[in-house]
Amino acid sequence: MPFFLYNHCMGYSYFSALPIPKPDPLFAIAAEAQAAGPTVINGTLGIYMDEDGKPLVLPSVKLAVADLQENLQTFSFSYPPLNGLPDFRETVTRLLIGERTIHVASIASTGGTGALAINLRLLKMMLGDRDVPMIVPTPAWANHLPVCKWAGLSIVEAPYLENGKASIAGIVDVAKKIGKPFGLLLQVGCHNPTGLDLDDEQTAMLIAELKKLSCIILLDFAYQGFKEEPEQDAVLIGKCIDAGLTTLVTWSASKNHSIYGLRTGLAAAIASSEEEKKTVDGNYSTITRGLHSAAPTFGQAIVATVQKKFSKQWRDDLRSARLLMKRKRELLIHNLPDSFHASLRGYGMFAILPLTEPQVTRLKVEEQVFLPLDGRINIAGIPEKRIRELCGKIARVM
Repeated sequence: MPFFLYNHCMGYSYFSALPIPKPDPLFAIAAEAQAAGPTVINGTLGIYMDEDGKPLVLPSVKLAVADLQENLQTFSFSYPPLNGLPDFRETVTRLLIGERTIHVASIASTGGTGALAINLRLLKMMLGDRDVPMIVPTPAWANHLPVCKWAGLSIVEAPYLENGKASIAGIVDVAKKIGKPFGLLLQVGCHNPTGLDLDDEQTAMLIAELKKLSCIILLDFAYQGFKEEPEQDAVLIGKCIDAGLTTLVTWSASKNHSIYGLRTGLAAAIASSEEEKKTVDGNYSTITRGLHSAAPTFGQAIVATVQKKFSKQWRDDLRSARLLMKRKRELLIHNLPDSFHASLRGYGMFAILPLTEPQVTRLKVEEQVFLPLDGRINIAGIPEKRIRELCGKIARVM
């Protein structure tokens, strides 16, 4: 009997060779929170929520969507260029580098995760494609390590915290010991999951050390405008450029344009010449063609419209978001024990609360508060009116 018939007759399934997957822990706890109903306190996924616990839609984005709807007859539903809509790429590049006149290759992507995946593959090609070390400071965003792994990089973890504060010591120590060209993944502000960022002096010292080594720095820029004004948040990119570091940037519109489900991002590379830019653009298109061809365009159109027509409103929206996140942090600090304060004196959406796994579990079971087991909390996802209630619940499991 032919082998394929034998397999069919005996009921064999090739799917049985697949490993039993573990659920993504963050999405699993978020699903539990969703299933538990609207009265729970949900600090899981990184979504900016309004006071009713629904994803906030920025006023500037509403204006842009209305504008696009009015001009729907001119919107192209055809396949886009592989590298994305030119207006989108141009406006986001301006957000990254300001008025600098330099050569920037870019490609639209399926969210910040897609941009990260594209840039990691480019980095691997640039460093020889075999056994490329990638330094990832930890704790890291939950998806950093998996995306680096699937890109085929050799992950080298480096401690990001020292005595509960952001530090470059672990990163520099690991970098000096590698002994070959490497990549470094570094977040640009509003660190996920800690909210604790390197200060200007630490950044300058890190750049000085990196200049002595053979490396490519990959800047993950997911929260532009959530710490300070967009231009101030982008300063690290300029510092890396000025230092002559080979620099890649991963940018996301999910948070700062509140279009999570439209999966809109940009991968960018700072090139040294127009010819080099064309080469990188071509390689970007080759990479994305092998992944998913071109990225979706409606989110790109929204971002381009916001930046071209409603930029002032967008900046006002971000300013309001920053002030609200700051107020929530202050409320948490005021209503939680001193042992929580250091972890809350950060920026952006996230902090890691000093809770044990049993305490996090008790919060879920006894108090209907849902957090990942590491104690990370999405501050922007908790309604301001429920912050004191949350603090009381935390106190009961201490």
